[in-house]
Amino acid sequence: MPGSNTQAVPPLVTLPLVTLNDLLWLLYLYPIRLLAQVLPRWFLYGIGRLSDPIVQFHARRRKARAAQWIERACGTTPENARRIASQSLSNNMFRTLDELLLLRPSSGKMLRCTGIDGIQHLESAVARGRGVILLVGHFCANRIAVRYLAAQGHAALSVHNQRPSNRAGGRLGNLLQPRSIQLQERAYPDQVYIQDPDCSLKIMRRLRAGGLAVIQFDGRGGTKAMIDQVFLGVPRRVPIGIAEIIRLTDCAVVPMLCLGRANRFRIHFDPMLAIEAAPSRETFVSANVPRFLAAVEKQIMENPEEWRLWNNI
Repeated sequence: MPGSNTQAVPPLVTLPLVTLNDLLWLLYLYPIRLLAQVLPRWFLYGIGRLSDPIVQFHARRRKARAAQWIERACGTTPENARRIASQSLSNNMFRTLDELLLLRPSSGKMLRCTGIDGIQHLESAVARGRGVILLVGHFCANRIAVRYLAAQGHAALSVHNQRPSNRAGGRLGNLLQPRSIQLQERAYPDQVYIQDPDCSLKIMRRLRAGGLAVIQFDGRGGTKAMIDQVFLGVPRRVPIGIAEIIRLTDCAVVPMLCLGRANRFRIHFDPMLAIEAAPSRETFVSANVPRFLAAVEKQIMENPEEWRLWNNI
C-alpha cells in the first residue's frame, strides 16, 4: 500500500524434481563409479568421449555466455572463445572421471606425471620453516597433482567449498550431493571446508608446523570478510581471510600450476611471491591481494582451456 514500510517478499523458487544435470550425476555416482573400479582408464575415457556431445549440448547456453566473457578477458576472436569454452567444459568432465580413478586402491599407479618444473622454488619455500601456501586457480588437474605430490612427500591440506553453487541441479541433485561429498572425502582425506568454523585455525596449524596448504584464490566461496576486485575483466567479491592468515603466519606463497589429465599431467612452481609487510590487515590486504590475483590471472590467461570456471557464470 502507498506509504507502507512493508517490503515485498520475493517469491520462493521451486526447484524441478529432476534435471538432466541430476541424471548425469546419478549415472556418474553409481554405475560409472562402480565400473571405474575395474575398467581400464582408456575405457573410462572412452565413456567420457561418448558423453561429451551430451554435456556440450546441455551446457550450450552457459557456453555462449562464457564465450563472451572469454572473448573480452583474453582479447581473442569469437571463434577461438567458443573453442576455449567447449574445451574447458570437456576438460572439466574428464577431471570428474579422473577423480573416480583416485578411489581405486591402486590409484597411485594410475597417475602419470610427465614432469615437475620449478621444484627448487617449493623446496626453498619449505626450507624457511614457516609453512607454504600453494596458490592455484581452479584448474582441472589440481586434485590429481595434489595426490601425486603427497605420494612424493609433499602432503598438502586442501581447502574446498562443501556447498558449491549448482544452478543446473534439481531436488534429486540436492539428494545426491551428500554422496558426492562422501566420495570426495574418500579421494582427498586431507582437506578442510570453508564452511568449517575452525577452517582458518586448521590452515594456520598446518602452516605453523611447516606444512603446505593449497588455496584456490579465484573462487567465489567465502563466509567472512570480502573486498571488491576486478578479475579477468569483471568485478568480483574476493574473500580476504587467507590474506590475514598469510600476515599472521609469515608463510611463503608459491604459485602452482597443474595441467593435463591423470594419464599425462605436469606440475609447475613459480618463485615465491614477494609479500609486502604492513602494520594492519587493511593495508596488508590492499597491498598483497591484487598481486595474488594477478598471479592466478596470468596462469588462466596462458592456459584458458584448462580453467574450469568459465562455464560457471
